Amino acid sequence: MNNNNFDQSEKHPQETSEQHKFQKDFCQTYEEAFIWRFGYYIDLMQCFAEYLGRETLIEMIIRAVDERGKGDGPDNPAHTFPDYIASGKRMFKNMMTWEVIEESDSVYEIKVTECLWARTFQEKNAADIGYATICYSDFSDASAYHSKIKLKRTKTIMQGDDCCNHRWTWEE
Repeated sequence: MNNNNFDQSEKHPQETSEQHKFQKDFCQTYEEAFIWRFGYYIDLMQCFAEYLGRETLIEMIIRAVDERGKGDGPDNPAHTFPDYIASGKRMFKNMMTWEVIEESDSVYEIKVTECLWARTFQEKNAADIGYATICYSDFSDASAYHSKIKLKRTKTIMQGDDCCNHRWTWEE
């Protein structure tokens, strides 16, 4: 048998502009993706709650969120308040419904009336896990981005309120 009849493209694959399979669209709605992604997490945390006790689990999640949110050292001068706010607007536009209450160079306040995280966790009777994992981390995420960014919030949909009232400020 002659081995010279192999496909040259196998030896030297042609360069292509096609995306790698990891970069292709997943073909799910945001809601389907949340149910898939967080459903597994919620089920896992519910099992841990059975082993550890629910209160202990929530305390552990909060401690881990605090530890994760400590930041990486000195503030990056490239991290500005407008950039932080703009990134949130882009990232969360299909995950929440909100109205802007106030927007300036040093204040951004919104009222969230729909939240896909809250819906996902509440439907699985895991709002406490959702708050500890998602909502609680909003505070440390803001200060980890830049220590001058502070978040004030007194209400969350996750905890059963009619809205979330986020108010970020840039404090000199």
